[in-house]
Amino acid sequence: MSSSGSPIRVHPENPRYFLYRGRPLVLITATEHYGAVLNRNFDYVRYLAEQADKRVTLTRTFLLYRELPAPPKVPHSPCKPRPAEYVAPWLRTGPGYAVDGYPRFDLDQWDPEYFPRLHGFLAEAARRDIIVELTLFSYNCGGEPVWHLNPLNARNNVNGVGDILWLNYTSMLDEALFERQKAYVRKIVREVNVYDNVYFEVCNEPMADQPGGVSTAEVEAWHAAIREVIREEEAKLPKRHLIFQMPVESRPRGGSHLDMLAAESTVDAINLHNYHRLYYRKTAFHPLGRWTEHDLHLWDVHNLFTACHQVGKPVVSDEDNAATGYLNDEAWTIQRKHAWTTLCSGSHFDMIDRSIQAGGQEAGTPESRAKMRAWIKHLSIFIHEVDFLHATPIRDFCAELPLATIAATLAVPGREYVLYVVDAREVDHQGAGHPCAGRIVFPLPAGSYEARLYSPVAGEYFGPVTRLGGGEGSLVLEPFTHDVVVHVRVMA
Repeated sequence: MSSSGSPIRVHPENPRYFLYRGRPLVLITATEHYGAVLNRNFDYVRYLAEQADKRVTLTRTFLLYRELPAPPKVPHSPCKPRPAEYVAPWLRTGPGYAVDGYPRFDLDQWDPEYFPRLHGFLAEAARRDIIVELTLFSYNCGGEPVWHLNPLNARNNVNGVGDILWLNYTSMLDEALFERQKAYVRKIVREVNVYDNVYFEVCNEPMADQPGGVSTAEVEAWHAAIREVIREEEAKLPKRHLIFQMPVESRPRGGSHLDMLAAESTVDAINLHNYHRLYYRKTAFHPLGRWTEHDLHLWDVHNLFTACHQVGKPVVSDEDNAATGYLNDEAWTIQRKHAWTTLCSGSHFDMIDRSIQAGGQEAGTPESRAKMRAWIKHLSIFIHEVDFLHATPIRDFCAELPLATIAATLAVPGREYVLYVVDAREVDHQGAGHPCAGRIVFPLPAGSYEARLYSPVAGEYFGPVTRLGGGEGSLVLEPFTHDVVVHVRVMA
């Protein structure tokens, strides 16, 4: 921790990336499921040591929201602490008991355990150069049963605050509740101001326009008010931190609109989740897969994030949930393909690693460390060794590719090209997982280049170096399974 440094900020040379401690930064992580602070049973030192070893640059943590043990597919996560292990910003004093069977919260008293734990987590992350996304609120995913756990629900506090439908939590409809939300935000902002390695996310997965609930406009107004609270409080403090926001999803209208956040100057960066429908500049982008299932949809991934290059802000695949309901080679391969495609399409990548659990499994399992977490490390090292800062994602760069593949291309034209060539077949399609081979053809400006092949699985270059001239670059790719990187650089 340093009180004299500069917080992570948008890079002045390319506003789609970040600057931290004097170096350009891509956000990439396989993070625990967001309970590092609020779950007393979670050993965050062990977790952060593993994250640093795997060269991840980000972790995401919820500051208030906790989940029920359900659904069955993901019954356990650090975000689902037992009631006795839940650490909240407010002190449990009673009289009376909350829905979880423990004393009700007093919203006039801050919990003396919570904030030292938050400071400990942030300081340990700072020591390891890990950025922390601080998620202030979350829409009550899971509906009324999850809202019943919230300290800001009138059932759970002695102050009588929060007698409201769960659908209206992320709005200013209840004035007393909104005042408590603002007080909580101001407290968090003051506590974390000293840290350089943090930014704020206003709300996880905001939604609107459901029957009986508030409108999209009301939820967006609430977001704007929370952003204003953050800016007002930081104006009194030494440091200014970035504010990230997700587009509000309108369930009846079937999606979220990115345009407002793209144009909003008080939103520094944008978070997207892969199973939401998105609209941008009157173009509809399909969901990138069902929640936690084995859906690849690689062309949709590539199409969305190359289009988001026009936004001119950092866009983060903030919760890629492709296949995260499974801990096996098939799921980890899908996740690797999503991660490489996203980064080579000019964006940032965050996925949940459900092998990380509280109570002794904070570093994952031996298998996840050797496989999935190993390729996360390879990707982070690789992307930070190329000139991503001056690169542009190029859709349809290749004139010819092996059958069943696509190529996500990140290029500094005339200097450096990263072509991620990947089998794009869904897991249930004929031939999926069988080797691909064939010719790859792409244009090059005048000059002399060398091309090398890189394995995303092994994390190393292999095979001979190929010399290429300007004009039509052509390589014959020998059989490969799932994916390979073609790395082309101009010769000095």
